[in-house]
Amino acid sequence: MGKTKKISMLLGITAMIGTLAGCGGNDEVNDAAGNEGSKSEANAEISILVHFDPETDNPAKLDSFQEAADKLGYKINIERVDDATYKTKIRVMLQANELPDLFYTWGGSYSEPFLAANALYPLEDAIEESGYTLYDTYAQKDENGHNYVVPTGALESYCLFYNKAVFEDMGKEVPADWESLLDVVDACNAKGIGAMGLGDKDRWEGDLFYNMMVVREDADAFADAMKDGGTFTSKPFVEAAEKVETLIERNAFQTGYMQATPSECVELLKAGKIAMYPTGSWQVSALQSDENLGCTVFPKTGAEDPYLSCCGNAADAGIAVNANSENKEAAAKLAVEYSKILNDHLAENGEQTYFETDIEEAGQTEMMKTYIENFKKMEKTQLWWFTYLDTAIGEPMRDLSQQQFAGEVDADNFIKQLESIIKGG
Repeated sequence: MGKTKKISMLLGITAMIGTLAGCGGNDEVNDAAGNEGSKSEANAEISILVHFDPETDNPAKLDSFQEAADKLGYKINIERVDDATYKTKIRVMLQANELPDLFYTWGGSYSEPFLAANALYPLEDAIEESGYTLYDTYAQKDENGHNYVVPTGALESYCLFYNKAVFEDMGKEVPADWESLLDVVDACNAKGIGAMGLGDKDRWEGDLFYNMMVVREDADAFADAMKDGGTFTSKPFVEAAEKVETLIERNAFQTGYMQATPSECVELLKAGKIAMYPTGSWQVSALQSDENLGCTVFPKTGAEDPYLSCCGNAADAGIAVNANSENKEAAAKLAVEYSKILNDHLAENGEQTYFETDIEEAGQTEMMKTYIENFKKMEKTQLWWFTYLDTAIGEPMRDLSQQQFAGEVDADNFIKQLESIIKGG
């Protein structure tokens, strides 16, 4: 994979977590991250807190910690909690000045209270000393000139998977804009198949679809809405909601989509029962072996450039080091080594990477190559809203999303309720 263009992360949740900003005093970052008080690296024992679930995520995300520790001769103590618990626990630990040596952050505005508390240790020296080279997208320093995280995976972005035989049979091109998308919907209805797959049983696929539709209208919409004086009833949210409503009315999604799962959508796409499946790039691994399936960017349904995507993670998301740790130098080395080991596992599997590596990407499929080529063209990404929202807000938002895709709430009422849920209006 070549070096990618600069990606501007469009976030805006500071109001949600700003109350933590005063934790840890107002010392300069470099003072908090200095060498004073750090223990010897020999026989270091590193505490780690993460939310990685080996049942649903890449098992290497947990296993590679021990692999890295063994290489460096360190001892580690790993605690894993579920995603919702993690978001609360790590903030409480920040307030109590009891952060572990290593922990995960989603980056962007989620990291702001940790930065304001001088709780993140700069990692650029450890990266340079390792001899490893991050791709440009992940190596961008913040306004203070620091890298505060190392990745745990390549960026995942929203895509459009499609069945080549279905489109050939219909004599249609894969839709590139709103008008051609509606044309394909009509053609699929005439053929008796679903135009798009949606697995909305667990609510999140519909939620993510609407996120993507908003991004296509205005890349800054969500960040602007979260600011003081911003609103979720502005034009981009209205137009995206109206277009979702149109798609539902035009029977754009497969029969039974409200009770379907992502794995069922994968099988429907393979069988030609749906023409397209809009979802995240995490499905490349499940679909790339079928030469009848393709992958492209989500259509240009609004005013924005199509090389713009909604993502489940961020370029500045990953493993961070506690600047107040007595083992911060050792923890920094462990973080970098861990990240590189994960990267090389990806390379061995022919998947997208973030560090330069000598491992040949043997067997990389045409779909993966196409996805990476499209990814390189992206200059902006918007984080999936649920990533940064507290569960008390995110879960009601998903409930509302499910009502939206069930056709139980019209566009006008949807955005009013969205505003109320997220901003408490």
